Amino acid sequence: MPDWLVHLGFAYVMARLIKLRDLKLFFLGSLLPDVSRVALYFADLAHLDPVSSHLYFMPFHTPFMAALVSSVISLFSQNFKKCFFLIFLGTILHLALDLTQYRMGNGVLLFYPFSFRQFYFSLFWSGDNVSIFLRVLAIGVLVICLLKKRPVRRPLSLKTANLKIAFPLMVLILVIPLSTTSLMMKNNVDYLDFLAHPQKWEGKRVEFYNAKVISTNPVIVKEKGVMFELVTSEEFREGDRICIQGTYKEGRIIPVFIHRYRGPSKSMVSLAGLLFFILVWINFPQRIRVWAHLRGSFLQEEK
Repeated sequence: MPDWLVHLGFAYVMARLIKLRDLKLFFLGSLLPDVSRVALYFADLAHLDPVSSHLYFMPFHTPFMAALVSSVISLFSQNFKKCFFLIFLGTILHLALDLTQYRMGNGVLLFYPFSFRQFYFSLFWSGDNVSIFLRVLAIGVLVICLLKKRPVRRPLSLKTANLKIAFPLMVLILVIPLSTTSLMMKNNVDYLDFLAHPQKWEGKRVEFYNAKVISTNPVIVKEKGVMFELVTSEEFREGDRICIQGTYKEGRIIPVFIHRYRGPSKSMVSLAGLLFFILVWINFPQRIRVWAHLRGSFLQEEK
């Protein structure tokens, strides 16, 4: 997936093209599908089983679940239809961008829960020249976004929530992923069935989207808490993140393709994107302008 800088940058460009004024909710939607990634990060910190955690949180990165979550959030708005449209449109843009990258062993579940086929268009790798250009471009447009004056609005209000609808909907959102874990495993989504039952995949092709090198002699990689030896003469450093396609044999992966990710991790870059999002949400530039104006008026009155 692209990092949050790229997601927000493209969201701002799209907002300008279709002349959206309410950026906050659109920006919120452009990050919303990655609530699953954030949840997986905290699940890892809590030492929960990685495979089980992925089975549960993966569905949140789908249009179906994004629509449900967008509906719950929109119930906390005075204009449900407008709020839902902006948030859900942002989630669709997010998923469309995620489809553009190479994603071996990974993809977007476009038709969950009716189909578990994963899609990707394989246009560029994370960390390659195209990815770096998009990141630089995103930073530029986000700076412009921060400097541009916009009316101050409160997009959400806890006082207007229809809790009689919101609460059952939230329960449904939490239950749906539990009801599809066996189907996710059966369809080997993200190669989770392989990671849980590697013996079933003896001699078969396997793929890792984001494996971490934890040892270099021999080369040991770790994916979702499961470790395998990589049979290769290629040199790595501990901590390298790689994408692998190969054959599994007796606890080893014999690769036919390896891609090494370059540059800073998406998580680190996404923190910068989160900062931009917070600054936009709290109207930081406008607050600075108001503070400067009030301070100037106060100093003039003192004189």
